[in-house]
Amino acid sequence: MLSKEILEQITKVDPLDVWRVLKGAGVKYVKFVLSDIYGRPKCEIVQIDAAKDIFTGGMPFDGSSIPAYATVNKSDFVALPDCRSVFIETWNGGKLASVFLSVVDDSGYPHPLDPRNVLMAVLDEIRKKGYDVKAGVEMEFFIVKVVDGKPQLVDPGLYFEGYNVHMLMKPILEIQTHFELAGFGSSKVHHEVAPSQYEINIPADDPVKTGDKVLMFKIMTKDIAKQHGLETTFMPKPFWGLNGSGAHTHLSVHDAKTGENLFKSTEKITEICAYAIGGILKYAREISAVVAPTVNSYKRLVPGHEAPTRIVWGYANRSALVRVPFYKRKINRIEYREPDPSFNPYLALAVMALAMIRGIENKVDPGAPTEEIAYELPNVPETPKHLGEAIELFEKSEIAQMLPQELVKKYVELKKKEWESYCAAIGKPWEETVTKITDWEYEQYLLFA
Repeated sequence: MLSKEILEQITKVDPLDVWRVLKGAGVKYVKFVLSDIYGRPKCEIVQIDAAKDIFTGGMPFDGSSIPAYATVNKSDFVALPDCRSVFIETWNGGKLASVFLSVVDDSGYPHPLDPRNVLMAVLDEIRKKGYDVKAGVEMEFFIVKVVDGKPQLVDPGLYFEGYNVHMLMKPILEIQTHFELAGFGSSKVHHEVAPSQYEINIPADDPVKTGDKVLMFKIMTKDIAKQHGLETTFMPKPFWGLNGSGAHTHLSVHDAKTGENLFKSTEKITEICAYAIGGILKYAREISAVVAPTVNSYKRLVPGHEAPTRIVWGYANRSALVRVPFYKRKINRIEYREPDPSFNPYLALAVMALAMIRGIENKVDPGAPTEEIAYELPNVPETPKHLGEAIELFEKSEIAQMLPQELVKKYVELKKKEWESYCAAIGKPWEETVTKITDWEYEQYLLFA
């Protein structure tokens, strides 16, 4: 349930103090950012002096012009700044700051179609049960040149590439530099398996802040690539025959009172961790449409190429849906490998958290860990074959019933249209097109995922 308690979280920081700090730091403009239902950022840019009124009173906007927010006859909304999530766009000279928003309706309550509100409400309910969730995300992406609407590879690098001349050193070093300067935290970057593909890790944090960082990271990397005459794409599978891009999500559950990590152990997982894995596995097919939300997502989810298709778990097993990182035989988190970076991070993190907590509450047994290459396992559940199947499973799911029904209805409606649009445009069965990246997909996802 979305309650006014959520608003108390975002108003703990004095917004005027934040405004004064930004102005004192030489910021000239403030970009106020919110998320649409697809997880795409929407914003308004305001001069710093005029931004003072928004910091104190909120930003009015037309909700009917943002997908799934409102109809034209009920379209006046206000979005309140959440001063826990402020980023200085250092890559744009440091004169622009981005501040994230939460939307309220005309009665002053958090709007149920704001994905950020939905995640805050889920986490609030989980906290009342005595748990906190932490989440970090491995952001994989391609930097490409776009010619006639299609991507072209621009470096020949391989996984953990060591030759500087085989990497896009200038944009990548800028991304890493500004990652820390802008307030994402500290991280590392490496070349991924495919040519022109890279990965940087968003450190574990409160899932709302992690969701904000995912959106801000997309903005930053797209800006920096563009400054070099290139494009960043978070399309899950831009090239057939090469590894796609995942958003492997690292999750842990903590005691809400003591902060103790309930997954922390050595040699084998804790009982709580086992049940959380059980929850992810039990609901994996049902939440697939949220963590892997596009037509193109299911061309990544094919055997091989390190994308999971079998719903199993294992220690240090990158072919499994859930991997337990096992460095030096120490455990402190799980890694859910199905998500991809085209997701709405707020909705995806919400369903992941719900799946884990349901698993803990119901003591769901995850079964034995898989040591084999999971793609080769017979007679085990698999991820959905395509978006059409995934959205049908989500619509009927137990997890969907735990989200605002107005949002679920809109999400299902939009995703069904997306699937139907693909089928109508291509005119062939999925089995005949799964091995080809179509022009329709490039138009929909290449620059906008």
